[in-house]
Amino acid sequence: MADFKGEKVERDSATKQVMYYHDTANGIKQLSSEIYKKTDQIIHYPRGFEGGEKYKTIKKFIYKGFKGKLPVGVIKSVNFGYGFTKTLNPFGYFLNENYDIAEVIIEKGGRIDIDTTNKKLYLNEVALETLQNAFSAIFKKNKDEVDFVLKTNLHSLFPLQIGKPSKTYIENALATSLASWGNKIEEFSDADKNSIKDLFDKLSLTTDFLTKDALAKTKEIVDVKYIQETLKIFKELMRLKTDGESLEKQWQEFLKNNSWIFSSIFAQPVILYKREAYVGGKTIDNKNGKFNDFLIKNSLSDNVSFLEIKTHKTKLLENSAYRGEDVYSATKDLTGCIVQVLNQRDNFQKEFYATKGKSKDKGNFETLNSRCVVLIGSTKDLDENQKFSFELFRSNSRDVEILTFDELQTKIESLQKVMTKK
Repeated sequence: MADFKGEKVERDSATKQVMYYHDTANGIKQLSSEIYKKTDQIIHYPRGFEGGEKYKTIKKFIYKGFKGKLPVGVIKSVNFGYGFTKTLNPFGYFLNENYDIAEVIIEKGGRIDIDTTNKKLYLNEVALETLQNAFSAIFKKNKDEVDFVLKTNLHSLFPLQIGKPSKTYIENALATSLASWGNKIEEFSDADKNSIKDLFDKLSLTTDFLTKDALAKTKEIVDVKYIQETLKIFKELMRLKTDGESLEKQWQEFLKNNSWIFSSIFAQPVILYKREAYVGGKTIDNKNGKFNDFLIKNSLSDNVSFLEIKTHKTKLLENSAYRGEDVYSATKDLTGCIVQVLNQRDNFQKEFYATKGKSKDKGNFETLNSRCVVLIGSTKDLDENQKFSFELFRSNSRDVEILTFDELQTKIESLQKVMTKK
């Protein structure tokens, strides 16, 4: 009988197919994957090239919600079954070496989290695409540079047979390098500075790159592209369905990375002053300290404002009517968030002078009837009666402005339209 290498169905029940990997030449028979029939789920058990465990700690990968297709960054190998692509292998091995993770759960629209207690890593398609794009640029840059060095040296050895390669710009190479730059000009050597100068000299000789009008147009294009990319990530987050602390952290990270959005929220020239700022409230036994999600400062008046966020999946109103068919009460999450941000402002104002005196930024912030904003939920989840109740509640909330995530999306889209018209 001829040797066989590959997967075979060992058990086929009403709920799932159980696949084993066979390599008869090397005497390998190993559980490979389980394909579920009644739920959109596949479990893959990674294996080494010669059988056994591929990873030190990771025992299985679980894919949910991809309708039998593989997400970006995942591939099926003849020898290893399902797993990360070559591009994402550094990520897999980093987890293997630094975390005691037994299960990797990749769910479409799911959460992103490392649960060290239960030894589980949670990922979704957005996280995988982010990692795949980042590593792809680096791998391509390295490959092109290796090819250039190889051809240069081959030309020096065989000048008659192999022509001298011409050095061309590697796409995304500059962007990759810029991402790793520091913040001080002193970090650059004279050679670095001369190279940058030469680059701009060449661009100015061949194009109108350095003219005032061209730079203005370039900035406009960059701004439009930047808003477009920001909006894309915003919409991807809006599609996530699993609520919880992990989703809230993702929104916090998004807002921190795109702090220009705060000016849209507050309709003022503001900047992100502090994230998770201490706003007072400690008792004599050093307990009950208050921390705010985002402390925002007006860039002209130095007046601070308080922003507390939940998620787009946080419910605004109770499911059932409080009275009749058109009177709905606010949820505990909404009222609790309002009280929370008011409590933060109250503590901050009571301890303002002590906090300001201890701050390194003395004199750089004020609290003058500071605004409070809560970013929470989505009006798209409300019917007409609920929207009416919500607007009644919101319009009578005088000390706290309530903004929903879908309304914030509309603000960003409006800015995109204005930039596009320019």
